[in-house]
Amino acid sequence: MVGTSYTITRSFSESLSGLLRHLELIRMLTTDELRRMHTGSVVGLYWVLIKPLSLVGLYGVLFGVVFQARGGPNQTTAEYLIVLLTGLLPWLLFSEAVSAAAGSITANTSLVTKIVFPIEILPVSKVLGSTISGLAGLALLVALLAFLHQVGWTLVLLPLLLVAQLFFTIGLAWLLSAVNVAIRDTSQVLPLALTMWMFVSPVVYTTEMVPKAFATVFLCNPMSYFIEGYRMILLANQPPTALIWLAVTVMALAVFLAGLWVLCRMRALIADLI
Repeated sequence: MVGTSYTITRSFSESLSGLLRHLELIRMLTTDELRRMHTGSVVGLYWVLIKPLSLVGLYGVLFGVVFQARGGPNQTTAEYLIVLLTGLLPWLLFSEAVSAAAGSITANTSLVTKIVFPIEILPVSKVLGSTISGLAGLALLVALLAFLHQVGWTLVLLPLLLVAQLFFTIGLAWLLSAVNVAIRDTSQVLPLALTMWMFVSPVVYTTEMVPKAFATVFLCNPMSYFIEGYRMILLANQPPTALIWLAVTVMALAVFLAGLWVLCRMRALIADLI
């Protein structure tokens, strides 16, 4: 089959350089993804605020009121909710983008079988669409912190952290979308895996609350560094430490390149199984 031949012969370097050549196509698919996310919805674009606010309210009541969790001994419930926001909103950006992208290849068989269609842009457009939609919640958090006069000059570093997380998310999306073609259970297992990952990440608590016996787990958890970076920028008004910048940069580039490499290696299998 001609489409299969094209799919197999695309190399890693061709796919990497092709991302730049297909920026317009990525933009079109991302725009279409954003349109589909809210077409036919009663409240439309307001869902980008309703969903994160509902989850923050739920977790806030559960952990802040019922379990009376605190980030420190003198912290009030309102202060804890701010801490929760700075962990939960970045996590939602990541987890919802990964969830949306995992099935992006299997859900677009008509495009994948086209002769000249670059399948690597499908997960990218899904991640971008979900991320752009989710940024509304983060913007709301920044506005709240500005209202409370808690925003400092370190806010200019926030886009750098977001870009690093975006590269990390795209790499993971490439990996999962390729694996999902061969193992269709991936999309079923992913929600459970992400839930477990969230609770071993400092989302609803801070790193200071983690017992020393579990410190190694958090050192090996990529999202711990991202979330700690967000909290340093937004809450402490301090630039993330050199260790955090090194960790997020190395992990973002490593996962980005590894995800694309796996997708390229699995092209032949994807062409046969799709």
